[in-house]
Amino acid sequence: MWDVGGAVEAAQARWEVSAEFTQQTLARVGETVHRFARRLTVQGVCDVREITVEHCRGFVFAHTAGGQAPELTTQHARRTALRMLFRTWRELGIGDGDPTLDLVLPTRSSTSARPLTDVEVTLCRASARLGEAGAASLQRAVAWALGEATAVSSEISAVRLADLDDPDQPRWVHLPGTRRHDSRLGELTEWGASIVSRQVQVLRSHHAPAATPLAYRGAAPAGQAKAQAAVCSALGAVLELAGLSTEPDVRPASLRNWAGRTLYDGGMPIEQVARRMGARKLDQVAEDLAITWRLP
Repeated sequence: MWDVGGAVEAAQARWEVSAEFTQQTLARVGETVHRFARRLTVQGVCDVREITVEHCRGFVFAHTAGGQAPELTTQHARRTALRMLFRTWRELGIGDGDPTLDLVLPTRSSTSARPLTDVEVTLCRASARLGEAGAASLQRAVAWALGEATAVSSEISAVRLADLDDPDQPRWVHLPGTRRHDSRLGELTEWGASIVSRQVQVLRSHHAPAATPLAYRGAAPAGQAKAQAAVCSALGAVLELAGLSTEPDVRPASLRNWAGRTLYDGGMPIEQVARRMGARKLDQVAEDLAITWRLP
């Protein structure tokens, strides 16, 4: 038996030593799941095995401290935090289910590939190595890491070992561009750099040449349609493992859009964000990032 409070503390301890979380995301998710635990205690739920979808639904739709109904973005953020909690409990052997999988929410946007949220990206990082163990899951995580650096799927399949600025401590990667995207440098996130570094070690242990693709192992030409489809499948698998594949406004492109939105929210002008994304039309970038950049 695991009491709810102790189980939440165990998950928090796992997150604190995980490279998947930024400090800001850790604080946000931690606050949310601790509020969930306090609510369960008030409701008389002591054992994590007693938690049902109704408990989760009640928390997701609970009014804010100001007495207002939660906005849709808040509902999604709460559900994503709970999914992270249940996933970590499964990892720790505390529980074996996830009641939030039966908790359906309205679509957050009308776009086909909205930017993921920071918490959703963290959940996807944690999910990238699930499923099959070993090289296959690492390769999938590398594809996700390159997507965090603004790479589109065809670029991800074409990125080579030689495209890293420093194979020992990678931070920047040369992205080759496509017919619709300019070539450029993409900056790896801290998590992404650690994943790519691990892949470099694996490739070097097999004496792989510098022209070896980082995230693609198929026989089709890197960067072409079949290779691109394989990368899209890998990114889609991560979204599925994270429980996001059923969201109508989430696609593999949502990862790249998150990367661009993160740059913009960090203070980078949209023109510079467009260059970092290899984009050629500002209006398209604004649409992808779900922002309004021009005055009416």
